[in-house]
Parts: sequence; structure tokens; C-alpha cells
Amino acid sequence: MKGISIPVGASLALVGLCRANLDIITLNTRGDTWIQEASATLILGDVPNPMAGDVALWSAIMMDKRDFLQGVTENALNSPYCPNLGSSQYARNGAPVSAAPGSRIKTHYKLNPDTNLWDQNLYVDGKLLSSISTSQGQRGVIFYISIECAAGTCSPAPAHTWDDISITLNKADPSFKHTGAWQYKATGGEMSTADNGKTWNFTTLHVPDTPITG
Repeated sequence: MKGISIPVGASLALVGLCRANLDIITLNTRGDTWIQEASATLILGDVPNPMAGDVALWSAIMMDKRDFLQGVTENALNSPYCPNLGSSQYARNGAPVSAAPGSRIKTHYKLNPDTNLWDQNLYVDGKLLSSISTSQGQRGVIFYISIECAAGTCSPAPAHTWDDISITLNKADPSFKHTGAWQYKATGGEMSTADNGKTWNFTTLHVPDTPITG
């Protein structure tokens, strides 16, 4: 069974690397409200067929000072995308790990109140396998769930799901809730809050087979 590479890290350079990017979820904060914690669990689908290009699935938080915290799951033959992030002057990368289709890949992002750094932890089937802390003093302003063709001409991204998505704001904001459908025919992902808008939880998000074109 082919493995799928998964790194977690912070970067300013990823936008320049991608060939096409499809944002399924985009959630912007408003005013003096910002993201202080988020997590999302990707349940891996099949590998792309055929194996063409560099198909990446990720969650991310854009920071107010332009850092980009991103947990990436990518599948490609001899891809330079994930291994080379750590060599960039603009990126810091946690240790890449491998997982098989059907694995549960959780990325957890949290602003540590003691260090003022963003602690980013990656779990595969409940086991912590990669960690990094970056972006001191920054605040989260946009949350994403996305599909990307990071390099080459990519096969469609196979169907997959995102489970246990949650976002915690620094203070309650009922207007943070998204209503209506998400992008690219994704279903589910309904948002709810039990504390008037500070903590948001999502139902399971289902993403169908998705062609990736620029």
C-alpha cells in the first residue's frame, strides 16, 4: 500500500509553489476577534489514480503577520514539495511522517499562552508523530480547508472527509458562523456553538472526487 506524506509547519512561501488551489472552507475573523485554537481530522481517501502531479489536502490558519500555519497531506511520486519546505528561508517544517488510506490525520493548532508561540501537533490514528512551535506573537485571522495541486499536472483529488473540525476564538462572535453550502460540492460541515460563538464545532465535511485545475 502506498504511503502518504504528512508534514506540519509554518511558511510564507507556499502560495508561490502551488499550481492550483481550491479552498473548500474559508472563514475570516472580523474586527478584534481572532482565532486562538483550531483542529481538524482528515480521514484519508484513496491515493490519486493515476499518480500524477502532487495532490495535497490541508487545513491551515493565516496569521495577522502573514505566517501560514499548515498541516499538509500530500501524495506524489518523488515530490520535492514537503521534504524541501524546511530548506526554505521562509518556512519551518515539522518532521514528515507517512500514513495509509483510511488513516485519521489530526492537526491541532493552539496559541500557547505561556510562550506566545503557536504549538502545532500532528497525530496519525491518535498517536502524536510531529510537532513544531512557530509564529510568536501572531494571531489567527483566516481558517482554511483546501485541496491543492502543489506541482505538475495533478489527477483529481479522491473523495475524502474531514471530521472533528473545531475553531476557538479569543471571544464570542455569533457572526463567525457560515451558512449555506461550502465550495466545490462539499457537503456537511454545519457549524454550531454552545457558548454564544466563542467555540465552533462542525459536523463531518464530505468532499467528493475533485478535479484540480488552475
